[in-house]
Parts: sequence; structure tokens; C-alpha cells
Amino acid sequence: MNEQIDLFGGASPGGAAASDPAAEGEAEASAAAEASAKAEVSAKAEASARPSASRSRTLSRAPALPSAPGERPASLLVIDGTALLFRVYYGMPPRQAPDGREVGAVMGVCHQLLGILRRRPEVHVAMVYDAGQETFRNRIDPRYKANRGDPPPDLVPQFDLVKEVTAALGLASYALLDYEADDLMATLAARARVAGMGARLVAVDKDLCQAVSDDHPAVDLCDPKSDVITDAAGVRERLGVEPGQVVDFMALTGDSTDNIQGVRGVGPKAAQALLGAFGSLDGIYENLERIEYLGVRGAKGLAKKIAEGREDALLARRLVRLDDDAPLPLAAADLAAATRWRGPEDRAEALFAALGIRGPLTGFRRLHADRVDL
Repeated sequence: MNEQIDLFGGASPGGAAASDPAAEGEAEASAAAEASAKAEVSAKAEASARPSASRSRTLSRAPALPSAPGERPASLLVIDGTALLFRVYYGMPPRQAPDGREVGAVMGVCHQLLGILRRRPEVHVAMVYDAGQETFRNRIDPRYKANRGDPPPDLVPQFDLVKEVTAALGLASYALLDYEADDLMATLAARARVAGMGARLVAVDKDLCQAVSDDHPAVDLCDPKSDVITDAAGVRERLGVEPGQVVDFMALTGDSTDNIQGVRGVGPKAAQALLGAFGSLDGIYENLERIEYLGVRGAKGLAKKIAEGREDALLARRLVRLDDDAPLPLAAADLAAATRWRGPEDRAEALFAALGIRGPLTGFRRLHADRVDL
């Protein structure tokens, strides 16, 4: 296992400060708003797994994270920067920096991130990123995510650039070779709970439903576009199982997005019935002879499928389960101080000027200045 750490603490590229007319910021905001709408259209397939009625019910009953009277919620906001970059890339128009570099997706992330921070009250924020295309899961199964093609050439340089930009904005930023951003989200959520902080994971991926917990301090999911909160009740509405059963649910059904097979012929309804009756994947295999008596269509055939698919289910479970103890060099006791948003750094001026996207920087500065308790 490669445990090399990248905390994005390097120096920013030099560059002379450029003029910053108000019109530039307004034009960028207008373009970003239009592009953001296009990005939302392209992301609807990703969000369609959750019915609209369920979304509103989930939002209305999602519990607020605990806070003392008159104080902001003591919680950590964890944002998947890689996922944001992919989402905005297909909606943002191309845009070149003065030196010719493509920066359209990076600018899109800045505007999306600014919107998230404006809507959310958390003062502790962490950005997480994938550190590469392959992780320990590819050693477990080389077919993992083999269905995905290479990212577009003009997007590739923006992976490192967006990390540099968010670090310059004063946001704690983490990536870890051999691990995915989702593993880091689960790890930070677990350490936040040890530190007595709740956690909100800004993501829509269903595999992160396994990290949700209503137990104090709570962990829930926050949709990056709608701000809809998914708590344990929301997980039950979305997947039909408890958060603690999500891994076993996906082990049975697989995940076509990540090229995880699961058990052939077992869909969500069958998986829900099996887990409702036997509690866990292990419980299912301990009760194979009882499956045919379940009140579901094709119960006798289902028992055979489950028996024949044991190895596939166990493999899928290993691939789906997030590592919530990834070796990030960040102790729970240091989490609050390390993730407190400190506002844009001095180097952000030259960096944003070099990229030709100074408008968002003004927005981040104003937002940070408005949070007088920081």
C-alpha cells in the first residue's frame, strides 16, 4: 500500500496582479449560472435514483446537527472536489487562462463551491479528492471501474489545478494515494464523531449512504445542488434499507457505475426483502434454506441465485465498503483546528489573476468577511 500524502501545501505559481473590473465578476457569475443549469441537466441521471417526493420529505424531517444556543452547528462539511469537477465540466463552456490553459471546470467548481458555502453555516470545511485512477480496490478486482474511459484531455490538468485553487482559498484539502475521495469522506466523518462533531458529506453517491448515522454526533448527506439533506430516514426512502445495511444491499445488487457485479438476477426489491428478513449478508447465507419461504415473487429461484452468487457477493462487499480509517495524518483531536476555514490566503491573489478568474475570489473574500465569528 502506498501511503504517500498530498496535502496541497505547495507554493502557488507566480504572476502579476491584474485589474479586476466589476464587469468581469458579473460576467463570470452570469456565465457560471447559465452553465450551472446545463450541468444540472447532465447530472439528472445521477440524481434520478431518488424520487422527487422522497427528496422533499427527506429535507423536511432531516434533523439539524446539534449546536448550543446562539452558536453555529458544531459540524464538519466535507466536499468531494473531484466529483464537483466532473459535474461542472460537462456544463461549463471552455475558458482559457491568459497563458492558454483550460480553466473552465475550475471556474465552475469555484462558483459551485461558493454557492455551497453561502447556503451552509458550517465553519469547518474539508475538500477531498481522488489521488489517481487506481486504488486498492483495483488490486482486489482489476475489473473495478474498468467500464470508465479516460477523462477528456483538457480536463486532466484541471485535477491538480482545482486542488491548488481550493487550498489557496484557505480550505483544508486532502488526497491520499491508493484511496478514493469517498474513503476520505468516511474517514473524516468517523474522526469528526470521535471529536464530538457532526459531519455533513456533500455528495449524492449512494455508497456514501453507509456513512449516515442519526446517532449523536450525526452524519448525513447534503446534495451539492439542492441542499437536500439525507439522514437515516432518507436512506430508507432511497434504498429501502438501514444505513448499516447499505454495504450488504449493494453487495447483492452490485453497482453498474463502478462495474461491480453483485449477485446475478438479484435486484433492489429482492435485496430489500432478503435483508429485511435476515438482517445482513452473513445472515442470508446462514439461512439459505429459508429463502424459498419469503413472500416475494420467484423465492425458490432466488435461493438458487443467492447460493450460486456467494463469491460475487463477498467480492462486491469488499469493493463497496468504504475505508473509514484511511491513514490521513490528522488526529481527531486536531480536526477542528485543521479544518476551520481561514479564508483566502495571500497567494490566492496571484493565482486567480494568473488563471484569469478573479471574480470568484472576490466572492470568497466577502463571504469570509461576513462570517465575523471565524
